[in-house]
Amino acid sequence: MFQVEYDRHLNRLSIAVKGFLTPEEAAWLATEVGTKAREARAIRPDFNVIVESLEFPVQANDVADLLADIMRAGMALTSGRAAIVVGSYLNKMQAERTLAHPRLRVFMTIDEAQRWLD
Repeated sequence: MFQVEYDRHLNRLSIAVKGFLTPEEAAWLATEVGTKAREARAIRPDFNVIVESLEFPVQANDVADLLADIMRAGMALTSGRAAIVVGSYLNKMQAERTLAHPRLRVFMTIDEAQRWLD
């Protein structure tokens, strides 16, 4: 399950993901993120991204690879930062390994992620 929204006031693309994703669901997520990121870029090319994944367990390798592809495509559409909020140290390690990017950081709390984006 996922939700993707752009907040014009905050200039922030918010993505929430929960549960295990199948490769098909990851493809749907990619489509939704791409659409919303292009909409945000049309407004301002420096939008930030926050991904709330506190209820998102470590994913299968094929899905983790697809999530990395989504991140790379999304980061190409903005000059802003991205913050990933995870619920465990194991998730943090997987995210830091698979989602490496100079403008992306992984956090354990939403408050810490929001402070970094602000």
